[in-house]
Amino acid sequence: MFAIPGICALIVFILARPQEFLPLFQKLPFLYIFCFMAIGGFVLDLKLRRLEPVAAPTLPWVAGFLLWGIICDAVRVPANLTQSVISLGIIFTLYATIAHGVQRFRTLHVVAGTVMVTCLYLSAVCFHQGLQPRSCVAADEMHPGEGKPDGRSCEMALDCQGPDAEPGSEYRCEKVGLFGTYSIEDRVRYRGELHDPNELSMTICVGGLAFLIAFAMQKRSGPWTVGAFVGGVLIVWTVIMSQSRGGLVVALVVLGASFIKRYGWSGLVAAGLAGLPLMMLGGRSGESADQSTFLRYEAWGAGLGMFKGSPIFGVGTRQFAEHFFMTAHNSYVLTLAETGMIGFYLFVAMLALSAKILWRGVVDLEHVPGARVARIWGLALLSSFFGLLFQIHTLSFAYHSVLWIYLGLASAYWSAVRVHKPDFQVRLTPRDLALIGVGCVSYAFVVLPVFLKLKGAM
Repeated sequence: MFAIPGICALIVFILARPQEFLPLFQKLPFLYIFCFMAIGGFVLDLKLRRLEPVAAPTLPWVAGFLLWGIICDAVRVPANLTQSVISLGIIFTLYATIAHGVQRFRTLHVVAGTVMVTCLYLSAVCFHQGLQPRSCVAADEMHPGEGKPDGRSCEMALDCQGPDAEPGSEYRCEKVGLFGTYSIEDRVRYRGELHDPNELSMTICVGGLAFLIAFAMQKRSGPWTVGAFVGGVLIVWTVIMSQSRGGLVVALVVLGASFIKRYGWSGLVAAGLAGLPLMMLGGRSGESADQSTFLRYEAWGAGLGMFKGSPIFGVGTRQFAEHFFMTAHNSYVLTLAETGMIGFYLFVAMLALSAKILWRGVVDLEHVPGARVARIWGLALLSSFFGLLFQIHTLSFAYHSVLWIYLGLASAYWSAVRVHKPDFQVRLTPRDLALIGVGCVSYAFVVLPVFLKLKGAM
């Protein structure tokens, strides 16, 4: 399959961000090169009849959401229209090439393996970071969250002030890792799209832990079992180092689904008991965590205000931070505020259809002979997708590459199942569409306002 090298290169380039620390990747626009490789490979596969020209069920909803986002930008922020088309075009390319360029379980394994290995790399870099002593980091005022380590050791930020300090620079005392990465308040993180500890922890769980388990269940060999155990420990410990409560919940969802599949509902009890010490070890607490939670509620209230001010077009994609001092920290509030009720409906619909595809795959193939591999990967994708849907309620993830990779993988799974079971068709029924509509309206006008009033954020 000629599309696969471009797809895999695009995934690695977007998640690992080698262009930010390797000068070789800064000389050429590799992001666009890999996009064209994926698209060109897909077209070539179609011409050679290695792929079927069949649209994924999620394609109309995805295209509708992104096109509506462009319309919102044209109405609300026309000056940003060109940049909006480019950025939304890149995530559409990522989704579309995975969703339509992967139509066999063999190629699905290659793409999933690429995601898994990349997540293991991210975990290893951040695990190493968490073991390092603290050093002084000069903050970059032009790029919040970034900075330059200067090599001086410290225990607190005040230790960085002195004769060796750069005049006028603000310093942090953090753990400095490989490739210019460093922690934030001792919480390990990566860089680029994964500079937030919560986003990092969720990504390595849904892309690393879930796929490790799937490969181990599929291969059923000693080396794979040992490798999955070691990799799983690395990922979970990295999540603990990130102090992300949501990340731990996602890890438990992924592990719990596997336990239920293997041991029944008693496995869920075992997973819950095993998760108690993890929840005690990880996650933040105290005044800092409480303040962060309340600020998140304030951001949700601000997003609700943006929606009420422009209920049809919103404020434009990626414009939330232009109207409030921080991001939304909620993908549902983010799409509601930036693209209005229409965009919010399309966003929820494409998520619901992706989840339905995976759910139907697990349920419909339960007793089908020879469908063991399809069941394993359906469960892996479903558990990680449910974890993702939960966690993006506290993350601004609507345009994040990881979400669009998973939307693509859900449709790729549909294509792979359909090769062996042509009658496997999944659509949103009129009842589904009505329920989504009721849910969206209720969330915007009842659930969110009442919740924020109870929390004192409105």
